[in-house]
Amino acid sequence: MSAIRPPEAWKGKFVSTLDVLLFIREQILGGVMPEMFFGKLDVGTVAAFVHGVRFHLYCGGVEDSRYQEFSAWLRDVRNEFPSGKGWAGLYLEEAGGDHRAAILRFLERCAEYDALTRERAT
Repeated sequence: MSAIRPPEAWKGKFVSTLDVLLFIREQILGGVMPEMFFGKLDVGTVAAFVHGVRFHLYCGGVEDSRYQEFSAWLRDVRNEFPSGKGWAGLYLEEAGGDHRAAILRFLERCAEYDALTRERAT
């Protein structure tokens, strides 16, 4: 596919949607263009990517509770998953139509949730 390689520890194992998004965030912060993962810089495309990863896991009989918990946190704690537009519509609106800013905000929320849950686990 490209020079981008996922962690070796992922081979042959279930990988949460959240962990995939955190990996993508790390790559983007390291200089990789978001389009390498999503095809184009569009929040709708990123939302579709997330749905695709989740559907793939569902088809394999895997319950992605980590991502489900993140979604609930985004909705119930952060109040950033409004009915009718979800995170994508909200973030795009608040970013004044800047798709890159909206996508980065979503990825930052992924990292924020990951840090909070890892902190609680220790």
